Amino acid sequence: MGHFEADFDVREPDATRAAARLPSIIGQSMAMRRLVATVARVAPKDVTVLVRGETGTGKELIASLVHTQSRRSRAPLVRFNCAAIPGELAESELFGHVQGAFTGATHARRGFFAQADGGTLVLDEVGELPPAIQAKLLRALQGGEIQPVGAARVEHADVRVVACTNRDLAAEVRAGRFREDLYYRLAVLELLVPPLREHREDIPALAAEFARQYGMRFGDEGVRLSPALVEALCRAHWPGNVRQLENAVARMVALRSASEIGVDAFGGDPDFVASTAPCIELESRGTLSEKLEALERRIIARVMDAVAGNQSEAARRLGLNRGSLIGRLKKYGLAKPCVCFVAARSGSDMSTGSISSMATAKAAA
Repeated sequence: MGHFEADFDVREPDATRAAARLPSIIGQSMAMRRLVATVARVAPKDVTVLVRGETGTGKELIASLVHTQSRRSRAPLVRFNCAAIPGELAESELFGHVQGAFTGATHARRGFFAQADGGTLVLDEVGELPPAIQAKLLRALQGGEIQPVGAARVEHADVRVVACTNRDLAAEVRAGRFREDLYYRLAVLELLVPPLREHREDIPALAAEFARQYGMRFGDEGVRLSPALVEALCRAHWPGNVRQLENAVARMVALRSASEIGVDAFGGDPDFVASTAPCIELESRGTLSEKLEALERRIIARVMDAVAGNQSEAARRLGLNRGSLIGRLKKYGLAKPCVCFVAARSGSDMSTGSISSMATAKAAA
């Protein structure tokens, strides 16, 4: 999720906060208020914290809040993405190495633990660590001892660890993929970041802040989202959570042609179209084919509404040719008949005042 620099009550950031680049939360929902209140209680307690939540919910932001509201706030905040480094290199990255420890180690290197000494180390996607590194991490958490690769002696580092994961680590323990002792060591205090669907009332404030941020970044200050677009964003299904919303707003701002972005500006974006389609529950009745057809019908119906029934434009946005779209409209009962009434003129073969109704079954173009 993007870096927020607005106060919790959605006011503009003050100069002190902006200059210090302190993270904060945008939103007024009860779910986010509870989370912020929990962070305020947890942060001063100098113990390990586990932050859980779906992808894109803002776990890294919460980890930063834990650091900035702790007694270590003036010390380093160091981040390490456990999923981004291959297993064979993770040990060296975390704990460092001495010169000549392995091929290519032409000089000694301090690891992330040593760099975070006195401060906070955020371990993002901690569930991705291989078993061998999990054991070394447990040792570092238990006694503050780290041993660089190739070193004969251990070193000590005073580090608070905040671990983030989108996995259910308890389930990973039961499956034998994560050490049970490490799990309990990480989850001394646990924070759960809610998905966006559980605090939809924050979407208008989030979208407005993203529009402001990207407007400034792209040199388009003053950009705003229309009420209709904000309403559509609030209705949308966001499986990628706040990160997906941020990316959607960024694209809209980058592609906008007017100061106010309307609801139709993003109707052709495949991610947006898919996200606004109602979610089909996996446990609902019907075969996979039936569920896919239901989803396709809903997407086509929404795009047709967005373009006021213009088949050519709808076909372009959906990536179909017009004939294929017409076939699907007929298949799903979305083709609307056009009924024309023609009044007979005086002197015609029809009696005066009679009306000939001529119905056509073709879909409106």
